[in-house]
Amino acid sequence: MEPPVDTVPGFNAVFGGENRESMNDAELLAFAKRVVDRAWADLPPADRSLLEAIRAEGRDATARPLGAYTDELRRSAGYASFPVAEQQRQDAAAGLWIPELRLVLLNVAHPSFQDLDQRSLGWALARVAWHEWGHALAFHRATSEDVSRGRELLALAPPSMAENVRSADYRQREYTHEIVAEVYALLINRRRRGATGRPPWLSTEIYELVRRVVGWNQ
Repeated sequence: MEPPVDTVPGFNAVFGGENRESMNDAELLAFAKRVVDRAWADLPPADRSLLEAIRAEGRDATARPLGAYTDELRRSAGYASFPVAEQQRQDAAAGLWIPELRLVLLNVAHPSFQDLDQRSLGWALARVAWHEWGHALAFHRATSEDVSRGRELLALAPPSMAENVRSADYRQREYTHEIVAEVYALLINRRRRGATGRPPWLSTEIYELVRRVVGWNQ
């Protein structure tokens, strides 16, 4: 569907000077935070403005499972804990948008990152961050009708994307948000390579949905 993200010039120069194997835990976490900050800077200015308007510019990284860590953050802010089953679902995530805390949070120690070299890790973290900002916009801007069309939209999605959503055990009411978030991350990647407009692999209906929900005009 898309070429490897590490073929894009510019981003690699920012995060290509360190050997991941030589970084200790603190250095790896600092690296992840730099990546997330750079991923934020790479968003189109209009998208950053939309995210700032819904107070979704908050971002951070941790090396802990996200369910347990998020539960601590939420409880410290006065929110009740999620059920254990929901915390376990969140533990399995590489990134989360936490609406109550207005925060995008990434887990640099997620198993999906373990075998990546430093450059690939930087790109993977950036892609997860873009996905979660797409989530934030979808969460706040998708209509109830959009959400109710999740199964229909999944049938229109590229096969690999649809399979990823199905296999991840998302609830049906989460399908629309996941599709918007995943397409958004891919569009940001295409924009970095100089590509604009609707990708040939994406249905017009989903592209127009993403344009409306996230304000995409690239």
